[in-house]
Amino acid sequence: MTDIQQSGAVRWVRDTDGVVTVTLDDPGRTANMVNRRHHDGLGACLDDLAAHPDRLRGVVVTSAKRSFFSGPDFVPAEITPEEAAATYDLMVPIRDQLRRLETLGRPVAAALNGSALGGGFEIALACHHRVGTTDASAVWSLAETGMGIIPAGGGTVRVTRMAGIAATVLDIVGPGTAYHPAQALAAGLVDELADDVVAAARAWVLSQPPGPFAQRWERPGYLIPGGTAEPPGLAEEVRRRSAGSPVRALAAVLDVAVRSASVPVDDAFTIETDACRTLLSAPEFPGLSHFFYALRTVAAATGSGRPDRTFPQVAANPLAAVFFPPDAPIVESAGTAAPGGIPVVVDGGSFVRTLLDAGPDPDAMAAAARKALDAGLVVDPAGGDVASVLAAGYPPWTGGVLHHLTATS
Repeated sequence: MTDIQQSGAVRWVRDTDGVVTVTLDDPGRTANMVNRRHHDGLGACLDDLAAHPDRLRGVVVTSAKRSFFSGPDFVPAEITPEEAAATYDLMVPIRDQLRRLETLGRPVAAALNGSALGGGFEIALACHHRVGTTDASAVWSLAETGMGIIPAGGGTVRVTRMAGIAATVLDIVGPGTAYHPAQALAAGLVDELADDVVAAARAWVLSQPPGPFAQRWERPGYLIPGGTAEPPGLAEEVRRRSAGSPVRALAAVLDVAVRSASVPVDDAFTIETDACRTLLSAPEFPGLSHFFYALRTVAAATGSGRPDRTFPQVAANPLAAVFFPPDAPIVESAGTAAPGGIPVVVDGGSFVRTLLDAGPDPDAMAAAARKALDAGLVVDPAGGDVASVLAAGYPPWTGGVLHHLTATS
């Protein structure tokens, strides 16, 4: 007989073998996101698991949604600073919950049935084994640097121990790389791929020996790939990649990875969270978070799970063509692919040259965009902001040309 319980956004079922399947399922929502319902539900679940260790063989964590788990449950343009602060106040409590999950003393497997971004993939990293879907459209990423911050739930710490300092900074966390299943498997971010991720995760749990279980980097003799010292030349490469930008996220990833590699895990988590809090107060954070969510909005409108930083994702918006560089091919009808496969949409041709002549200077481009809008060009803000950043080099930390125009008017 199975035992089914539900609290907040978390449901858990204990089967006759002692395997508990924890399902993330925020009621009435299309996606699981970081909010109080998730925190309270996971807390109740962990309390129950810890109260009956003799009945616990292992844990499988999965989702009832099409995706596995996403980021904070708010859109910057639609939330007050107080509400945003309340969400980020959950950083430490949720970080500590993930620590409880990985130290239950039993094998824990993540069954990634869909995409997981930011905090969602941090949940997976706190598990001892990750089974990813074979669906090639799924994306897994520690995408926080796209918002000008870094992971705060232990993501940087765990990836550093899994992949080493250099890979964490330059390949995985630093650039916020989006991995599809085959890429994630090759990078070691997931351990296997399966059509039925829950069944595969459960099979892995049952294949592990009974008794105390811990993360591999907390077992005797484990060595971090590449060692705990800062790799030669890494700081110089970070400075090169950050040149000309006020955003300090990449430098923070370097600092956290290096400092956390040589200290106990719990101390490392504190280093990471403190660094994230510092970045949250940076003046660039509001604009970057606006742009990050604008990317997600445009992706949803075009049917994509997450936008790559390429032109086709924004071409459905008529303002996209306004921001193309002068040598970009221009086609006069919507939905037509220009040479090279780049769809270009033109609406109000006289304004194309106006804005291109303005260049990437924020004030000049904002003024030119206002002229285009005042003259009757219809555009949604998310598409316009994404277009301005992707196609014309508009500074992403301003949030895009239309966001900047609103913020400074």
